[in-house]
Amino acid sequence: MKSIACIGMAVADLIVGPVEGFNFTTDVTLVDNVNIKAGGDAANVALNLAALETPVSLHTKLGKDLFGQWLIEHYHGYGIDTRSIHLTTEESTGTAIALVDNNGERVFLYRGGTVDTLSIDDIHIDNVLAHDMLHSSGFYLLPSLEKQGLPQLFKIAYEQGLVTSLDVGWDSTGQWLKTIRPILPYLTYFLPTLNEAREITGKDRIEDCANFLLSQGVNNVVIKAGAEGAYVHDGKRGFMVPGNKVSNVVDTTGAGDGFVSGFLAAISRGLDIKTAVQTGNNAGAAVVQQYGSTGALNNYQQICIEEKEYERAI
Repeated sequence: MKSIACIGMAVADLIVGPVEGFNFTTDVTLVDNVNIKAGGDAANVALNLAALETPVSLHTKLGKDLFGQWLIEHYHGYGIDTRSIHLTTEESTGTAIALVDNNGERVFLYRGGTVDTLSIDDIHIDNVLAHDMLHSSGFYLLPSLEKQGLPQLFKIAYEQGLVTSLDVGWDSTGQWLKTIRPILPYLTYFLPTLNEAREITGKDRIEDCANFLLSQGVNNVVIKAGAEGAYVHDGKRGFMVPGNKVSNVVDTTGAGDGFVSGFLAAISRGLDIKTAVQTGNNAGAAVVQQYGSTGALNNYQQICIEEKEYERAI
């Protein structure tokens, strides 16, 4: 089984819901659930991979504060290698507040904090390159790392034979392709959502998005399409892998991170890309049935069983 280094976002999540509306003229709005959980795309993937019994380390930056200390202890509890997490007193730990409606859809209030200042100087490169796989999540939300360092690190890792993968967030600057283009030739797997792929490529059809990304040097494109599943192109052929039907959607906050976690867990075990996407679909379907991005996945067997057994298990 291959080991995975995860680089990128790690924040404290405050999940609030269900919220059907918010009015600042009302002093108090009652809600049923307020949960504090570990969040941030890279940390979510690392936590899920650890739960899926996959060797993983987390490379990020946290503040020496209450949230930072709680997150470190939480990661340790899952068995994540945290030796390369950089701690600082110069900035506070990133925080996100997720407001979730009755349909499980959510919006975020976000302060990057240490995420915004995470740079290549905070990453122990030798530790990263000692792994078999390199993954980064939250691209477009890592301003210091994107400007200098991350594309170069992916180039080194790719040329040294590591399996590389990238997931992205939303680019509020609108510089989609310009920002990400330097890293694309060094990706074994690229895992955007359909909306993100459309913004990056300027294309509308999912097939055209994939073809454009391949033309930019990506080896394998996996475009997440929500409940529809995911579109895959391995450079030779493209095909759709249908999603799983879920009747009890509680919170879609971590659906994408759950998918990526299941996908990478399968790849680390040497499975083919179609099987890995099916495994990712299983993981994403499990995650959306609870509040928060982590905690729904307990072991790899949970998501690799046959579909009919999987439906009973969740």
